[in-house]
Amino acid sequence: MKLIILMVALLIVGLLTMQQMAPNAETPASSVELNSANSAAEIPQVPTRPDQVKQFGEDMSEYIQSEAAKRAAALEEAQKQ
Repeated sequence: MKLIILMVALLIVGLLTMQQMAPNAETPASSVELNSANSAAEIPQVPTRPDQVKQFGEDMSEYIQSEAAKRAAALEEAQKQ
């Protein structure tokens, strides 16, 4: 009896694990809108050496500010229509 309960518990754990690892059917990858195609060239590269960290911080700050300005402009344009 203990062996049957153990096997049922392992089956349930296995099914739950498979559900977690399976791709989500509710949000297919095609419906997710990514903006990486337009701005992939503008994104600063992650530093590989410690002396590049300061420049990376400045580049990221600049990138974030430019993206925020683009979004604000798009929002204003959307509100006008």
